Amino acid sequence: MKLISCHIENFGKLSDLRVDFVEGINLFHEMNGWGKSTLAAFLRVMFYGFDRETKISMEERERVQKAPWQSGVYGGSIVFEAHGKTYRMVRTFD
Repeated sequence: MKLISCHIENFGKLSDLRVDFVEGINLFHEMNGWGKSTLAAFLRVMFYGFDRETKISMEERERVQKAPWQSGVYGGSIVFEAHGKTYRMVRTFD
């Protein structure tokens, strides 16, 4: 699988962010507090959803923690390639 791009509508502190991934290693060298961990969480949640711990409070804590800081759609989209085909996945979280 290869990531091509993602668009974050609203997820945590990130809003209206488009990232185009390049071939090979992609490096995010940004200031503390920019949202690097939030970007990584967005990518994970897009593919696998929020963590499903045995305690529902863990899932709810992550869902609340990554809720948009501003109003708008909670979610985004991701474009990736797998087995020679390109896919676009769109998810929103309530």
